[in-house]
Amino acid sequence: MAKVNIIGAGPAGCVLAYALLRDGHQVTLFSDRTPDQWLNHSAPTGTAYLWGEVIDIERELGMDHWSRDMFGGHGVLFDRAEQVGDPNPKVMKGRFEYGKEGCGIDQRMRVHRWLEDLESRGGRLVIESVTPQRLDQIALQADVTILAAGKADLANIIPRDAARSEFDKPLRNLSMAIVRSKSGRHVRDWFSDRWEYVPTKFDFFADAGEYFWVPYTHKTAGHTFALLFEAKPGGPFDRFNGLKSGEEVTEVAKDIMRKHAPWERHFADDVEYVSEDRHGWLTGRFPPTVRQAFGRLPSGGLVMPVGDTAITFDPICGQGGNFANRSAKFIAEQITSHGNAKFDEVWMTKVNYLLWSAYGKNQCLFNNTFLKELSATAQLVVDTACSSDDAGDAFYYGFPHPETICPALSDGHVARAFAARHGYPVGQAA
Repeated sequence: MAKVNIIGAGPAGCVLAYALLRDGHQVTLFSDRTPDQWLNHSAPTGTAYLWGEVIDIERELGMDHWSRDMFGGHGVLFDRAEQVGDPNPKVMKGRFEYGKEGCGIDQRMRVHRWLEDLESRGGRLVIESVTPQRLDQIALQADVTILAAGKADLANIIPRDAARSEFDKPLRNLSMAIVRSKSGRHVRDWFSDRWEYVPTKFDFFADAGEYFWVPYTHKTAGHTFALLFEAKPGGPFDRFNGLKSGEEVTEVAKDIMRKHAPWERHFADDVEYVSEDRHGWLTGRFPPTVRQAFGRLPSGGLVMPVGDTAITFDPICGQGGNFANRSAKFIAEQITSHGNAKFDEVWMTKVNYLLWSAYGKNQCLFNNTFLKELSATAQLVVDTACSSDDAGDAFYYGFPHPETICPALSDGHVARAFAARHGYPVGQAA
């Protein structure tokens, strides 16, 4: 069995650690925060809406302590307008795979519990803010060292993969706040006139950006919503830079909705920031980035990436938190199957290629399609998905399974076949 050091204790690092411990490896996990600091003194690091298939990974590893009581979502309700002020946005409804509920589960309570339990599972937890120099020492002490540093500066030790990174700058200015209903109503009630299931609510404005209401399970407030804005720089949604509190973020978000999505004014009027959580909000921006298979340290040691360090996704289609779990499980399986052979750069390159082929390529293609102006091909798929519930279901099945919808989003012949299969007039659109 291998001796593995993991730098970074976010979900990807924890899932990787637990998967390796299950397989009998010797695992040391380095965290820059204690369990209490994760729970009580940290921001939630994003909404991380997890598909049911990805929560299954945590169930398999005995890490799921929340899904039984989570604010489960069954699908998506999507309004798309060509510009702000459009009074009649296109509407798309769709369910995820039957029985596969998802949710944004507060990462802080997930990580807190996982770190608390780690040593009882046979792992070793080290509380240390690892520097590049210290990383070099750590890598020499293990058979393989994995970097799960998310978007932190330490991730830059692993070079950007220019061939796979479609963008070299941020495409959106981001903001997020955890909010709750003042009246006690929830998404099921708010959307009961339009849909009989709990959805994640998407609003797309081609000229301004996007915002999302995500069913969320907060560490203390329970069933809440993560309200995420993706503002195109310089556009009418780009109003969050410099805000100083979750209350400020929430009020600006509500003002934007009242002004540009009046059909959702009753939602905006009914929510408030979860004020007891002073860390439950974020603003920022970052470029979507794919990194290479490994970084070489000054000593000659190697470190390989997992989760956000391997691929940093813009949150527009919810791929990041789900890739974290999938990539962690995948890398653990590759380490186990490698046996007692050397974990060298040839092996790391092979694993990176396999991970890209299995998940990364299609997740990036799916995500990046909606960061850009939609092509005629992608627009045909979206229009078809708006035309019937069956087409919407097929489209949203692609969120957790992007390999099923990416061919249609990128190939005109496949897009026309998708449209024809769902009875949408094809014409010459794609």
